[in-house]
Amino acid sequence: MIPRIFIVFLLGLCPFISSYAAEMSVIAGNGEAGFKDGKEARFNKPIRLSPFGPGRILVADIGNHAIRIVSKDGTVTTIAGGPDKQGHKDGPAKDAMFNGPHGVAVSPEGIIAVAGASSHVIRLITPTDHGYMVSTIAGVEGETGLRNGPAKQALFNSPHGLSWDDQGGLLIVDIGNSAIRRIKDGVVTTVLTSDVPEMAMPIDIAPAAKGAFLIADAGNNTALRWHPNGPIEIIATDKPLKVPHGVAQGLNGAVYVAEIGHHQISRLKNGHKTSVAGTGTAGKATNQLNKPAAVLVHDGILWIADLSNHRIAIVPLTEE
Repeated sequence: MIPRIFIVFLLGLCPFISSYAAEMSVIAGNGEAGFKDGKEARFNKPIRLSPFGPGRILVADIGNHAIRIVSKDGTVTTIAGGPDKQGHKDGPAKDAMFNGPHGVAVSPEGIIAVAGASSHVIRLITPTDHGYMVSTIAGVEGETGLRNGPAKQALFNSPHGLSWDDQGGLLIVDIGNSAIRRIKDGVVTTVLTSDVPEMAMPIDIAPAAKGAFLIADAGNNTALRWHPNGPIEIIATDKPLKVPHGVAQGLNGAVYVAEIGHHQISRLKNGHKTSVAGTGTAGKATNQLNKPAAVLVHDGILWIADLSNHRIAIVPLTEE
């Protein structure tokens, strides 16, 4: 038997053994697809997450064609859309229609951007004195392609992940075109393509330190760090990733990756990969995930979109 004092010594010296996260718990959804708000909420394939104020996040619920709020106490509220509102319609949020919304991102002013992967458009949900208004700012509903220029005439092909940059521009992962696009001042440009050898099929984007962005590259099974107008680098890891679908910046250089192929959330730091949540086997048990699609670090919590279990899980972060 290893002496207790030796175990304590190892824990103190080795950052890869030391605890940095508590156990995962499910806070919303029960493993079955459905649509219900409140504390007994149901989801239908939650796929993307975004911070939405203290203790709250936004969730793109693709199977329900809805944008929803989840609080850390498990309460769920729908902002716009619903299973009976599949389609494309702008106007007051209570009447608006979406078709498979994927990416979701909130600007510093509280404007919610939504990537319509099935409708190939970019929408905004803007707060007003009387609730929220939904508008289409880029793309042509139902048309695919790769066309830059005036936003209303631009074409996308399955826009997916989203992130605002610090100049007020909106970055879009356009997965059908294997490109990163940008909307600024009503104009769409292409800022990064798969012509660079480091990137094959980007699928998610998230802000990182010093104006950089993290990219989940499902084509190369890598996580990338991209500096706009600068280098793009592969984040080193001693164990391979398998279909990284979501990515998030943690503290002290840690990067979290939602691996759909491994049914787990992994932490990358100093060239090492460590499992944070999930057993590596798909399942519905409390400690299992089934195709986790997104991960988010917000308010000291690691939030997880457990896609095929139709639920939201959290892992309180205690040390990084």
